[in-house]
Amino acid sequence: MKTSKNSLLDYGILALIAVLFLLVFAYGTSPLFIDNFGISDSAIFLLIGKGLTAGYIPYVDLFDHKGPVMFFIEAFGWWISPNRFGNFLVQWLFMAANLVLIFKMGRLFLAKKWCWIPVVFFLLILAATFEGGNLTEEYSLPFLFLPLYLATKYFKLEPLGKAKHPPLYALVYGICFTLIIFIRLNNSVFIGAIVLVVMIQLLANQSFRNFFDNVLTFLSGSIFVCLLVAIYFLANHALGDMIYGTFLFNLKYAGGMSGISTPEEFVKFGYGITPVIFSFSMGVYYLLKKVSKEIGWLLITGSLTTFFSLLLGGVFYHYFILTTPCFVLAIILLIELYVINGKMLIQENYRVVLVGVLALLLITVGSYLNFADQTVREIVAEQPNNSYYEDAQTIKNLIPADDLDSVLGYSVPAGWFLKADITPCYKYFTMQEWWGRYDPQVLIDTNKLLENDPPKWIVLNNDPQQNQTLYAVLGKKYELITKDTVISLYHLKSE
Repeated sequence: MKTSKNSLLDYGILALIAVLFLLVFAYGTSPLFIDNFGISDSAIFLLIGKGLTAGYIPYVDLFDHKGPVMFFIEAFGWWISPNRFGNFLVQWLFMAANLVLIFKMGRLFLAKKWCWIPVVFFLLILAATFEGGNLTEEYSLPFLFLPLYLATKYFKLEPLGKAKHPPLYALVYGICFTLIIFIRLNNSVFIGAIVLVVMIQLLANQSFRNFFDNVLTFLSGSIFVCLLVAIYFLANHALGDMIYGTFLFNLKYAGGMSGISTPEEFVKFGYGITPVIFSFSMGVYYLLKKVSKEIGWLLITGSLTTFFSLLLGGVFYHYFILTTPCFVLAIILLIELYVINGKMLIQENYRVVLVGVLALLLITVGSYLNFADQTVREIVAEQPNNSYYEDAQTIKNLIPADDLDSVLGYSVPAGWFLKADITPCYKYFTMQEWWGRYDPQVLIDTNKLLENDPPKWIVLNNDPQQNQTLYAVLGKKYELITKDTVISLYHLKSE
């Protein structure tokens, strides 16, 4: 009973830490930052989630190229409570789950007093990479930490030579893997590393029956999630649209991404990826110390897959949230070796490797302390951006209430529509030129709408646009009503 009460107290403290962290760093939903909807991605997700609660269908009525589970999460937040607060509560549940799983994973290796250290390191990385929160990487984390916790528990507690991996764990891997695929495909690669190490261990131990049992349960979990998603979109006659938005568009997007293309991006990537470089080196050191070869290989493989998945994408700070599972496990293993060996650790074998590991840890901590300091300064200086949202309301007031269902945005941030409480009348409602770089059909379809079925109102970003058809249609069919420093409002002329 006492142990249970202590655990509940620990989890309560972790939940409190989670909400305090989010109040400061999740400025896209935090009650402390009224009328701020975060960076562009966060606002898009919020808008589509809001649309779902009003009967809109993702990809058909409102488009983005993230997976549908992301939009279902957002809709759940709006269902709990509208206008961001429900989404903040969902973030709190996810963050609390992350901290509890990190703490429980630490308890597999360490006394309780040491388990707070990896929690602190985890929050340090997030403080520098969160970018206002409510992003796919954040919502993927519990589905990454749960398989990691189960795999490390198996490798840590299973007696040597008895390779009986619980099929229930594989079921969880399959569910989590597929949920992340339907959040953002790239975020799932770490679970692939976990599954690979488990499979190799089972085959190496000739546990063929256990291997096939785990394959079947993994597939069962994956198929279960796929069926739920497919049923929803089949019922709404939108399965093809979902497949295009989640997979086919992203193939074009990945093919068009230039990755790291400038010296500045290379330097930024080098600093951002340091947690994974440290975790890789820690995996090698753990393997050399012959503590647990499976856990060592798990850390090495997970670090490598994370590194290459991030290398192939653009350099955005929130992508580096995905370094935290490997980084946290590496911190736990380093503390474990210290607790076991104490000061003797530096005097034992592989001292040079240990010095390298510690140096990489110092570089990582130094880099991310600097990033976190910059983030806090930017939050203080720039959040909330009240004037932008006040201007949105001013322009919205010029549109008659009966016309609010016929407003098209062009290159207008989704946050503008959230503040104005307008749902765009066309699925490509923002970032048209960015999406059009990867699939020209986006601009072709948008131009057809403008020419053949023009909306009554258009809100246009004042920055120069590449789409000349847009300007031709505006000059012929629309009149400028007003403009502010960011947005111009156009009205369809009477025939």
